[in-house]
Amino acid sequence: MYLDPVCKSNLKEVQVKATYTYKGETYQFCCESCRDHFSNDPKKHIGRNWWQRFLYRLAESNAEEFEGNKPTCH
Repeated sequence: MYLDPVCKSNLKEVQVKATYTYKGETYQFCCESCRDHFSNDPKKHIGRNWWQRFLYRLAESNAEEFEGNKPTCH
């Protein structure tokens, strides 16, 4: 089983439609669109739990309001 890091789908080997290697690790995706989304900003999708991903997306959506500076807790 594989986990698509973008849409969080659980994939069997036959369901993998695309792959991408980042820093020596290969990631599997359900479609090329998820792979392309991942390849644009891998850090956005790996090493973060759902809350961190939510905050990242919230900060991105409010970047104009914060004049390009993402809000931080420190």
